[in-house]
Amino acid sequence: MNTVLRRIALTFAGLALVLTFAGPANAATSPVKIRNAATGTKLLTKDPSSLVSMKNPGLPYQIWTKTDTNGGYATYQQGSGCLTGRGLQGFPVVTVETCIPGATKQQWRRGVSGDFQLRLNGLVAEVNTASAALGVRMAFFQGKPNQKWTILPA
Repeated sequence: MNTVLRRIALTFAGLALVLTFAGPANAATSPVKIRNAATGTKLLTKDPSSLVSMKNPGLPYQIWTKTDTNGGYATYQQGSGCLTGRGLQGFPVVTVETCIPGATKQQWRRGVSGDFQLRLNGLVAEVNTASAALGVRMAFFQGKPNQKWTILPA
């Protein structure tokens, strides 16, 4: 009986050692472009002010590095900044801010309805189509075209 227990203990010790040295797997990354159903071919673009808006293709800052996190979420990075959401109070716009590892305000997932949902609070990104600037802000999901997104390979 002691031999069996010793073998089990050695097996688990070996497995723990392998897991310790293996470390976490590298997250999958890919370059993407992000389009909104209400703005046709326009692409999500980081503006010089670090706000984001929809602009015609061919401009700088329209290719985002998507990095998978977990639970279907990912971060979307532009240089050293990540796509960042917030709540509805105050200034509910979507911006690009310094990336913070693990920050739920910088983790997004595209839902089955085409929504682009923020992990922090479940709100979604929408294009403000009432403004010529076509800025992106946070909202409750209502299934409107300005809340539906497509993520394309770059």
